Amino acid sequence: MHGGSTKSHKVAGQKALAEQAVKTFGLPREIDPRDALLEEVHRTAGAVAWLHEQVQALTPDQVVWGKTEEVDKQAGEFPGVDTKHAAEVNVWVQLWRAERAHLVKVCEKAIGAGLEERRVRLAEQQGAMLAGVIKAILGDLDLSPEQQTKAATVVPFRLRAVATAG
Repeated sequence: MHGGSTKSHKVAGQKALAEQAVKTFGLPREIDPRDALLEEVHRTAGAVAWLHEQVQALTPDQVVWGKTEEVDKQAGEFPGVDTKHAAEVNVWVQLWRAERAHLVKVCEKAIGAGLEERRVRLAEQQGAMLAGVIKAILGDLDLSPEQQTKAATVVPFRLRAVATAG
């Protein structure tokens, strides 16, 4: 009578679950594997930093001792909450250690894939292209010999200022 098991309600429920999965896990997208690997390095480094803050907030006794289970008993002779404590590495520490290990692995993969060398090559290519554009602009300006001399000192000075600011 309430329509909860009708086909339209089932479809609506499946659609809601799918929308939640998209929010949680994202949609597939086309990406260069090298870019994806570099994104994973950055994402994992961020997770490690956040987890590090969580671990830093623990007291020394919380690192290896804490609540391991909590059971809410509504019925029986002794209703209430049963709590178990044990000597066990805190879940934040476990997650932090696992994420650090993952970061090392993705960094090794990134280094093995030559991502840093690729970034350096791209920066060098962009620098050469920019130098060519500046040289062409200065050539088009028909500068006097005095202006050419001044441009030879001003342009590198300004480019170095940009490079050190970034």
